[in-house]
Amino acid sequence: MLDVARLFYSSCMSKTITPNQLLGERGEAAVRLRFLDMGFQFDSRSRLESGIDGIAEVMVDGQPLARMIAVQIKTTETGKYVGENDGGFSYLLKSEDLAYWTPSNLPVILVLHHTFDNTFYWKDVTGGVGEGERRLHFDKLQDVLNRNAVDRLAALTVPKAGFGYYVPPLGEGEEAIVNMLPITLPEEMFVATTGYSSKQAIAILLDGDEPARFDWAIKGETFWSFHDPRTSPPYCRSRPS
Repeated sequence: MLDVARLFYSSCMSKTITPNQLLGERGEAAVRLRFLDMGFQFDSRSRLESGIDGIAEVMVDGQPLARMIAVQIKTTETGKYVGENDGGFSYLLKSEDLAYWTPSNLPVILVLHHTFDNTFYWKDVTGGVGEGERRLHFDKLQDVLNRNAVDRLAALTVPKAGFGYYVPPLGEGEEAIVNMLPITLPEEMFVATTGYSSKQAIAILLDGDEPARFDWAIKGETFWSFHDPRTSPPYCRSRPS
């Protein structure tokens, strides 16, 4: 009877959860919490996922914007990344993963999570270099997944075609010293059509007694000026024969 009981117990215990499965679940939970702390939404996908673990949604002050980022998570417990030093490291994408992500209609990022020191790094999967553009280089200062990354992440969701859209800065900002000269923008701008090319216009403006002006631009057949061309001799002078 005891042997039968042992056999029954053994057959019931044939299904196990592997350490890698547990590690993956821990990593996904940690990354989800990190996105929530950053002010994003994060929804995990079903167990049928084959290369995208979840979808992060950009939010501004708690308001979802329907701007999504696909997220693949790789979690490790110990050890170093390839070529790791104090500044960064490399990560080689699998060719089949990159082939899966490339045609995505969402931006796809890879998030690397180390459980032993609770570090999170992220990278756009299209930023690879080398053969097949599979090698990603991570900067340990610039590519940390935290609140300092929210503006860069939101920028990934700007459409590649069309006029795009405005995403307000989502981070708290930082102090900076800017060594640029102050400027004063004009109150008016003048736009007109012209038959001159930029090269022809420069020749006309420099060929005269009046001082040349440089507050203008020509693109195509459109003339743009910060000064009224109707009252400025260098602009309104007729073309020399």
